[in-house]
Amino acid sequence: MMSDHDDHDDHDDHDDHDDHDDEGRRVPDGVPDAGRAELSTLLLALQFTDSSFPSGMYTLSHGLEGLRQLGAVEGGAVKGGAGAGARSVAEAVHGILRYSAGPAEATALALAWAATHELAPPPAANPACTDTAALLAALTRIDRRLHATRLTREFRDGATRTGKQVLDLAAELLDDPVVSAWNDHVRARRSPGSQSVVMGVVYARGGLSRREAVAADLTALVISLSGAALRLRLADHRTAQALVRGAAPVIAEVADAAVGRSLEELGGFAPVLDLASCHHERADARLFAS
Repeated sequence: MMSDHDDHDDHDDHDDHDDHDDEGRRVPDGVPDAGRAELSTLLLALQFTDSSFPSGMYTLSHGLEGLRQLGAVEGGAVKGGAGAGARSVAEAVHGILRYSAGPAEATALALAWAATHELAPPPAANPACTDTAALLAALTRIDRRLHATRLTREFRDGATRTGKQVLDLAAELLDDPVVSAWNDHVRARRSPGSQSVVMGVVYARGGLSRREAVAADLTALVISLSGAALRLRLADHRTAQALVRGAAPVIAEVADAAVGRSLEELGGFAPVLDLASCHHERADARLFAS
């Protein structure tokens, strides 16, 4: 039979567990726990990846419309060329992730995140340790390198137009000195302001890990691609969602590769996509800006 003393000990043990962290340190009342901080970063990522966020991404097809105009995408399938078997739209999206967005935008985001985390860590980590001048110089190098790798005007314009729009709104929403400094720098035309570099800064300051930041931005891209496929009648609502879900393993693969690249390795290779973009720029009619 359990005694009153045993009951008291069990109650004390339960209280001690509630009032201490995982290393046995007492947590003062009113101090947010790690779970709350993690939830805050999750909510930040959810807001910026939401298709309703006014980034201007809904105006872009990221090359899908150009592929369709060339006859490379038709009836929900991506043609592999003469004598080749048909591939699905999902495979085309996976190709964009692996050979275009991953080596270029995702890599730039990972580099921007790393520079921000090193030179201007999140306020919760070390609010006093910020070298803004060095950070702006590092981000400018990444941004200009990424901008130079884009071969077509519509891809360059689309990336900077959405980037500036997101950056301006992020500076207002987050009230973060580093985000605001980068916004001022871009508005002064000292750097192109590519969307992926912007998100690297925002997510680093928001507390996401580098891999999480890359994966979040790639997810936003896939959601945008699925919306474009829907409007181009390459998918219905159900297959568009299957497209997003099916891209998850590819996003993880591409994110892992992106965080391991250097600035010298930045840049994709997707010649068919670039040719489709060149054709799309001069098309008589189009739904999307890219």
